[in-house]
Amino acid sequence: MITRMKKYNFLIYYKDYKHILLKLRELGVVHIVQKQLGTIQEDSELARNLSIEKRLHNVVEQLNFISIEHHIKEHDTQIDKNADANLLLEYVESLFAEKDKLQLEKEHIQREIDKITPLGEFEPEDIHRLERKGLFIHLHEVTESKFETQWIEDYYAVKLGMNGSLLYFATITKDPIPPPIEADDMRLPDKSILNWKIDLINCEKARKDIENELNNTAKDKIETLRYFEKRVNDEIAFEKVELSGDTAAEEKLLILEGYVPEENEPETTNILKNEALYFNVSTPQPKDNPPVKLQNNRFAKAFELIANLYDKPNYHAFDLTPFFAPFYVIFFGLCMGDCGYGLLLLLLSVFIKRSKQGFIQTAGQLGIYLSIGAIVFGFISGTFFGIQIPELSFSWLNPLKTFILDEKKLFFFALIVGGVQIIYAIIIKAITQWLRFGFSYSLDAFGWLLLLLGNGALLLPDINSKLYPSSLALLHYFITAVAVGMMLFFNNPVKGIKGIPGSIGTGLFGLYNKLTGILGDFLSYIRLFALGISGSVMGLVFNELAQGFAPDIVVLRELVMIVILLFGHGLNMFINGLGSLIHPMRLTFVEFYKNAGFEGGGKPYTPFVRTAR
Repeated sequence: MITRMKKYNFLIYYKDYKHILLKLRELGVVHIVQKQLGTIQEDSELARNLSIEKRLHNVVEQLNFISIEHHIKEHDTQIDKNADANLLLEYVESLFAEKDKLQLEKEHIQREIDKITPLGEFEPEDIHRLERKGLFIHLHEVTESKFETQWIEDYYAVKLGMNGSLLYFATITKDPIPPPIEADDMRLPDKSILNWKIDLINCEKARKDIENELNNTAKDKIETLRYFEKRVNDEIAFEKVELSGDTAAEEKLLILEGYVPEENEPETTNILKNEALYFNVSTPQPKDNPPVKLQNNRFAKAFELIANLYDKPNYHAFDLTPFFAPFYVIFFGLCMGDCGYGLLLLLLSVFIKRSKQGFIQTAGQLGIYLSIGAIVFGFISGTFFGIQIPELSFSWLNPLKTFILDEKKLFFFALIVGGVQIIYAIIIKAITQWLRFGFSYSLDAFGWLLLLLGNGALLLPDINSKLYPSSLALLHYFITAVAVGMMLFFNNPVKGIKGIPGSIGTGLFGLYNKLTGILGDFLSYIRLFALGISGSVMGLVFNELAQGFAPDIVVLRELVMIVILLFGHGLNMFINGLGSLIHPMRLTFVEFYKNAGFEGGGKPYTPFVRTAR
């Protein structure tokens, strides 16, 4: 559900502006409506802080990656709040810059070594000694097929080595200019291979020293850098809020707008009464756009991760997260289609939930709910790691086998669940429109509901058998006429009687879209059945492959089977798990949200608060 907000309008004398903003920040519950800042001056304090924040963020991200890569555990080191932030930042940046420089130098040295390796071991001084005596050595490269033996006689050509199809050779002349032969000339190396290798060792040693220093920095200084990053973020947030006030009375007064959750309104009002400012508290009007703070129970809160992938609900609308969450569990379980995979996912989710990071912990909680759905509906599908549960001969399983559905029943079960969700969505839409705008605005949705449920109920065998054919037909006509009338005449109540012709036209167009769209929406739920069956079949195939390809040799047979089963079921679980997340998401965001009248565009509630403490 969406937390109700109270709107605050502040009128602040310009000399008290900064003091009041500091007070609001200490309260930590006021969401300030910020203005678009436009172009930021390069020499402004805000621009400087934004630049520093970006540098700090990059450094912290790189150090965090080092911590993960080298399995550095969280250190209980004290945060040095009195450290020189700029000096520490510049020092860490210089370490990363030096590391990058050494990496480039290492790559350059390795290229030089690769280039002269085919030439063999030599000392440049020996070549220079020959040059002083009037003999010049020239290096060349050519494809082996184009090497001419005449060059040996004319220029004392000596083959040095091969690199693929390229032949490296040297010629000796008394002329410093290379001989006129059809081969590519090479530059004489400045160093021998031995010297280049020494340079490579020294470069690698220096790089290792830098890496060790960065590891120690990640261990001892990352928390301090994170504190500085939070502090700079606080300054940026303060400056943005400071620029959000509208001036009045010849810029002597500033007007500020904010929102506070209803439960925090009494405390906030009491504290602000003691300050030298005027403020007004009111209930947000439909024209206002308050921030959205979701407040759901533990179960629905985990599914906010999925809901946020689409959009935040409009403050004046309805949060659909608690309503789609149970269906999502069912859909995920049907798509996964294997209770064995569900058990593995449950173990993985329990492990992930142990994380101290809020997002990962919530993801683990979500995984637990989804894995329970996979276990339950995987069992109903009758599959355990590709093994058909009905074929197992365990006596304790026999009473439970009555819950297992065959393929035909699974197909209809998926459609029934889909139909229930669509009806459920239309009921939600009707009720929300009633509560928000009045009963007349909900008649369009109630008419659509009457058309589906009323005519659908008359098709039930118990009711059908008790009515005469003529009575049944009359009821069909009556229900249809009333439902269509509600949709035609009440799809736009604001226009009243004068707008009836337009309402009828709009209603006919909407009725056509609904009738054609409902069938597509309904049939979309077949994917739940199709994905579950395909996953079960693939699991069965990998089981048969493991048995069929394993050699009839003791121990080796078991090893081959284990490899095939691990690879096959791992791949199947990954692909199936991905589909089990995406396709229920599609059914939620398209079929359910559309029929429930979801309205997005909500802004997240971000209170003005000091994070660095």
